Amino acid sequence: MPRFLTVVNNCDAVRSLAMAHVPPGPKDDHGQGRAVPVRARSHASRDAIVQGALALWRTKGFAGTTVTDICKAAGVSKALFYVYFARKEDVLAEIEVFTMRDAHLAARAVASRPYTLADLIEAVVEVLERNMRRYPPELVFETVIETYRFERRVLAGGATDADLAFLFLQPFQQAHRDGRLPAEADVARTARVAQMLVADGIRDWAAAGFTARPLAGPLAQEISALIGGR
Repeated sequence: MPRFLTVVNNCDAVRSLAMAHVPPGPKDDHGQGRAVPVRARSHASRDAIVQGALALWRTKGFAGTTVTDICKAAGVSKALFYVYFARKEDVLAEIEVFTMRDAHLAARAVASRPYTLADLIEAVVEVLERNMRRYPPELVFETVIETYRFERRVLAGGATDADLAFLFLQPFQQAHRDGRLPAEADVARTARVAQMLVADGIRDWAAAGFTARPLAGPLAQEISALIGGR
């Protein structure tokens, strides 16, 4: 799971809290027998909220959907919703509109053969573009806005460029070793700048309702030129 998704929604902490409140029964091994059903119910409730929200966003739009609507669709109480999420925007992180693992796999495949930095960036953005087209443009737009809010919060807490450059840090480290970035480049900062440019490009693309023109190729060429890619 992407770093920012893990930080925004620490579901393991919620599960641990739920399990901690299960008293051990006389036949339980320190409560383990009852912890598993509680954890399963926790998982099911969280998934129901996410799926309910996604279904509503597809039909009513993000702005037109309230927390009350989501709770009704998921069959849960507002109290339970707020156990997992502080607000409806936090549910966006669970949908994984931006899939880092597949993007990094695509980058590694490109780096295994002769390539330019633009090729590497295009491979990453192509994965994101393909996945984003499965969702309403408004939802993708709101997800980008939410990443901005997340970054503001963690930067206030002392996060570094390396902490936030989760999309391009690993691919650019490889590109730097391969001479596709200038030797003097600050890799973490460069990866962060590239990620911000991608986010802005996606935001504009989603605001326009996903134009027919491919996003990945032109955006990759622009970013590579701006950061001195080879």
